[in-house]
Amino acid sequence: MTTLLAGAAVVDISPRQWRGLMDGYGARTQPSQGVHDPLFARVLVLDYGGDDQCAIVGCDLLGIHPQLVAEVRRAVPSLCGIPAEQVMVAAAHNHAGPWGLRAGMFSQLAKELAADVARKIVGAVVFAHSQRRPATLKLGQAVVDTVSQNRRHPDWPIDPVLRLLLVDGEDGRPVASLVNFACHATVLSAANLMLSAEFPGVACRIVREQTGAPAVYLNGACANVNPTWIRQDFDSVERVGQIIGGQALRLIGELQTLGPGQRADNIRWDEFTEKAVPGRILEPRFRAARREMELPLRPFQTDEEYAARIAELEGEAAPLAEGSDERREVMARLTHAQNERWAGAWARRQPQAATLRTEVQALSLGEGPSTSSGQGLALLALPGEFFVETAEVIQAECGIPDLLVACYANDYIGYVVPPEAYAQGGYEAGVTFCAPEAEAIVRRTAAAVLQSVCG
Repeated sequence: MTTLLAGAAVVDISPRQWRGLMDGYGARTQPSQGVHDPLFARVLVLDYGGDDQCAIVGCDLLGIHPQLVAEVRRAVPSLCGIPAEQVMVAAAHNHAGPWGLRAGMFSQLAKELAADVARKIVGAVVFAHSQRRPATLKLGQAVVDTVSQNRRHPDWPIDPVLRLLLVDGEDGRPVASLVNFACHATVLSAANLMLSAEFPGVACRIVREQTGAPAVYLNGACANVNPTWIRQDFDSVERVGQIIGGQALRLIGELQTLGPGQRADNIRWDEFTEKAVPGRILEPRFRAARREMELPLRPFQTDEEYAARIAELEGEAAPLAEGSDERREVMARLTHAQNERWAGAWARRQPQAATLRTEVQALSLGEGPSTSSGQGLALLALPGEFFVETAEVIQAECGIPDLLVACYANDYIGYVVPPEAYAQGGYEAGVTFCAPEAEAIVRRTAAAVLQSVCG
């Protein structure tokens, strides 16, 4: 039986005395006014023996530039022996972080800042590796359905499941946890000028304060899912983070009983009786795969054509009653046209290309005794913004019972939306650079890498 060793680390990646631009909102053109709460990179290292090791990094950023990932992958193998292709760096899709650390629209690599963040991540990976101790993987989930809503239609789907992997030390002290939940980190609006880790940071802080172990937050397929708020302020950030962090703590407390068990005093029988909890222990088993793919880019019209279409749609919308189905339909097409014009203007200033190269990564971390097919827990890293429906189709087609989808991982290519979204209109299909067939290519590539690690 494989003995799993695990270590974790946290490093502050907040830019010092930052007065540059913030990322996440095109309407926010003023520079940052300081740091409200620190931004962190949180690291989990899992060592199954030999080259079967991985590093999973979650950062309080909007997205991750592939050059930053490449620098981390370049440095880690010689320092602690983790193979480069088994390093994953993901972002929480935080809209209150600094500009210049991702690829994609209206972004450019801030080389000095990116080098500093990469250096800190490498140091944290090396430190986490040095702290390895025997551990057990325990998997659980809970429903959190009150803090998010589909932002394209309130009756359309969300993923309300919070998935949690507890890395529990043999001594009963947690090493770390992976928290996987799908929701845009956009409680704060474009009016906010303070750097913050947003609600994922609050959730991770709560877990660490109560357990003494880092929580690595991995955002899911949330391209069409936004948080709910009372006001777009730090009180609401705290409230949403407390709900998510509280559910994570509940799961950790329950999962810790797997193995040692928990008992109650039955005074009628004068016995100690067992009390089971949901969740399961995973047998350590590791496989990794990474595959590059070429995604076709969409054509754009001229600015004059967009201007004419927008004027026509504005004229259609003007006489329609607020809140009516007719006006909502026109507004969806108008929002689509406005953002497609915006994306087209940016695309015309870039070197022309027909495709975009990026990657999909999969890590198989363990399997349970009930898994007869060899399939178990897999972590799928996708390089941008994907609808909840895309993740659902990937999981259904692959048949993997426990799949953690981490978006905003290893690259940031913007939105990749299902073909039907283009006809439905709205922001996401307007602002994407990818052609309608790109989403199916991602799904096929994801299926291939998952099959290679879980088949």
